[in-house]
Amino acid sequence: MPSEIRGSSNFDSDSVGKVLQVVSVLTTTQASQTITSSDTQVGLLTKAITPLGANSKFEVKVRWFGECNIGWTICFNIHQDGTRVNINGQGRGYGLAMPLLSYNNEDSSTPENVNFTTLVSTSSVVGTAITFKVVADSNGNRTFWNNRSFNTTNAAFERGTSELIITEIGA
Repeated sequence: MPSEIRGSSNFDSDSVGKVLQVVSVLTTTQASQTITSSDTQVGLLTKAITPLGANSKFEVKVRWFGECNIGWTICFNIHQDGTRVNINGQGRGYGLAMPLLSYNNEDSSTPENVNFTTLVSTSSVVGTAITFKVVADSNGNRTFWNNRSFNTTNAAFERGTSELIITEIGA
């Protein structure tokens, strides 16, 4: 029995709600950066995905390891092609996640982490790439240390990795 083609999708009706593809970026690069009151890309956490289906949804998962200066002022978000997702129209101080603080304002050996997932509904076009990136903002200039704690001269101090995972789900 032939498969039914839905709209302009290359997939049959059995692909609705199923995983079409998964892409990810894992970064081990240890570096500091400044987070400002505008959305700033977090480290190397950016990835393009070329949709296999029309009007797909994208589950975006973020895992960040590092240390923040005054972490309670920092909000994490996701950009899709340069625009915030799931909190559009909201400004500074609105976020999908904030760092889990391990020790209040101690920038030496107490890393923070961020873990969150959001489902992005988009009007994806088959074959047209979409770029997702992790961004953060703060109420002033703050220093971030990606994939490490501030003091890495001591071998006992923590280091880690960060990851962005994007799963395309058929519409």
